[in-house]
Amino acid sequence: MMFSQNYYYIIAGLPDLTLDQGKLQFGTSEMREVLKEGLSKKDYALFVHLLLVYDNINLLAVMNRVEKDEAVREGIYSWDTLEAALDNPGLLQPYMARFIKSQQSETPLYPNLSPENELTTLYFEEMVALKHDFLRNWFNFEVNLKNAMLVIAAKNNDIPYENQIILANNAAKKIARSNARDLGLSQEWPWIDKVLQLSEINDLLAREKAIDLMRWEYLDEYNTFNYFSIEVLLAYYIKLDIIERWLKLDKATGEEMFRQLLNELQNSYEFSKEFSIKDGRK
Repeated sequence: MMFSQNYYYIIAGLPDLTLDQGKLQFGTSEMREVLKEGLSKKDYALFVHLLLVYDNINLLAVMNRVEKDEAVREGIYSWDTLEAALDNPGLLQPYMARFIKSQQSETPLYPNLSPENELTTLYFEEMVALKHDFLRNWFNFEVNLKNAMLVIAAKNNDIPYENQIILANNAAKKIARSNARDLGLSQEWPWIDKVLQLSEINDLLAREKAIDLMRWEYLDEYNTFNYFSIEVLLAYYIKLDIIERWLKLDKATGEEMFRQLLNELQNSYEFSKEFSIKDGRK
């Protein structure tokens, strides 16, 4: 039987967070370094799946001959590696290689999708098939939430959406065929009624904040009985990413989410003192 590795010392140190002039002093970049140094090789390989979203953006920029200065932060691959992959696609993840080859041969794998949507679909196809429970469930939730918001908004505004759906799982294919208000998935998705309510909010920032809080709640519920595991660290990174995005979009919301994370961490730290936990490393 395989046991998950505990990361007590990493997690116990996470409450040391500060916010200075609207910027996290310990953000995703710093967290990435901590995980690179502290995780086992196997667990770090799981973490990097969360970074591929930046590689997707940068790959599209490279293929569109955008200047390097326009890159978002680096994912797994450097800009130079992405450029080299145009001649040697095998340098990258399999889904990226497939995308490059299909675009270069002008035979897209999803002819009705834009290149951006095709790459996103290929990415999520691979992510929702991961063997790791947390990541597979997280990416399925993420693609389902994105599709639900897209289709509901499109229906509310009488806009075609068939070529915008991320067809990465069976639920997406069901959505594409459904005319039901709840997309025919209310039994499978207990959160769909909330999404329907959120779609009525006219204030874009308020709606986006509510959606991100749904993501936050999902992570908390998933990790209800996880304390020092890789799942806790993955969720923590995702939350930091959400906070950083909001600090750029709306400082007050970002600071509110920061305080929420700090409170969660403090509670976790106090809880941990009740136990004598040995670190899983040998």
